[in-house]
Amino acid sequence: MQYAVVDIETTGQSNKITEIAIYVYDDEVGEVVDEFTSLVNPECSIPPFITKLTGIDDDMVADAPRFFEIAKEVHQITENRIFVAHSVGFDYNVIRGEFKELGADFRRKKACTVRMSRKIFPGLKSYSLGKLCESLSIPIYDRHRATGDAMATTILLRMMLNENREHVLDSTKLKNKEGSLPPNLPRASFERLPDQTGVYYMHNQEGKVIYVGKAKEIRNRISGHFADTSLRKWPFKNQIHDITYKLTGSEMLALLVEAAEIKNHFPEFNKAQKYSGTGYALCSYTDQAGVLRLEIVKNKKSLRNAIANFSNTVRARSFLRNLADEHQLCAKMLGLQTTKGPCFDYQLQKCKGICIGEESSEDYNQRLEKAVESFSLQCGTYLVWLKGRQREERAYIYIEDGQYRGYGFVDESSQNQHINQLIESIVPQQHNVEIQHILNAHLQRVPSRDIITINGPAIARRF
Repeated sequence: MQYAVVDIETTGQSNKITEIAIYVYDDEVGEVVDEFTSLVNPECSIPPFITKLTGIDDDMVADAPRFFEIAKEVHQITENRIFVAHSVGFDYNVIRGEFKELGADFRRKKACTVRMSRKIFPGLKSYSLGKLCESLSIPIYDRHRATGDAMATTILLRMMLNENREHVLDSTKLKNKEGSLPPNLPRASFERLPDQTGVYYMHNQEGKVIYVGKAKEIRNRISGHFADTSLRKWPFKNQIHDITYKLTGSEMLALLVEAAEIKNHFPEFNKAQKYSGTGYALCSYTDQAGVLRLEIVKNKKSLRNAIANFSNTVRARSFLRNLADEHQLCAKMLGLQTTKGPCFDYQLQKCKGICIGEESSEDYNQRLEKAVESFSLQCGTYLVWLKGRQREERAYIYIEDGQYRGYGFVDESSQNQHINQLIESIVPQQHNVEIQHILNAHLQRVPSRDIITINGPAIARRF
């Protein structure tokens, strides 16, 4: 069997190739039988930090061939051979991307020397190419240059074939599931993931949490992460060394735990929920005509009459839009429209005409109060029953005076124990605007039979 051992250098973020080296290793004869190496003009500027790392600058590649000029050689030398690289996903996808720009579909069977070396040489401190070569006494010259790194990878491949040829051959199978996994993630870490609802944690080499997510089916969701072969995902995938999880049973609890864990760990690759500001509140007032109005205001700790809280105005306006559609409320009175005359919803027969005096303030106010009542659970003190992690188990969350205090699990047979015991058994949690948004969106979907009211103030006190 023959292997095309590949290494490339790129411009970094734009991932245009600046150098490529391919050594064809023949397992039967035990030596390199062909090679192709070249600098490549990336047709863009090389960033200074890349030049500092590789030594390749704009002047060096100015007269080098562009990729389309060497594409035929790259295609031919890798054809009918196993495409091998250290962290193969990166090199393979960059080259595949270059061919895609030329209108060609580049596909090869591939194998990763990071993954194979973890299996064949277990227990090493690091499996980066430099550290691995140091541990195995492999000479490596011109580090961070394609020729030097590709030759070192070729020697590593030969050592692994001599040590455990069967595993190397197994790693080259086209349908091997390991091909889509991050290079530093052991297959066992992926295989133990459940297809159940919960929260998952991705860890780097030091064990630090770098990403937190939630899913109805954890393994299936993570497979989706790994199926994304875009190069922008590569810095993230390359840092994943382990995945752990926490089952929650219900999607609502998974959302609550995910939001709390993102605030707790502040993971590097979580972008959406790193927000830590005070957010926005939905408040009410009565205008001069006696009509109850809702408005979105900047939240403050001293704010007492907030109906609901949101992390941003987009979510707040979306909430009001849904409220208007569901209860035939006036978009102008909710601050969603500023047009003169009737609101646009009136023209669509979605508003009953409070904006032009066709509906009395008493009727409109009564309907608005009922609308507010539909999401008023966060005002009082409640226990909310949710689906458990397994059969004959229930999860529950505890809301005290409108603040989320925590969650717990209990056997169905113990579900009727004293409420103080349930409260004392919760896993304590912090309330914030992201948590409030989840409660706003999901509490109204919980069946009334699954809500135990401990103390609920009258809705009229909200206004």
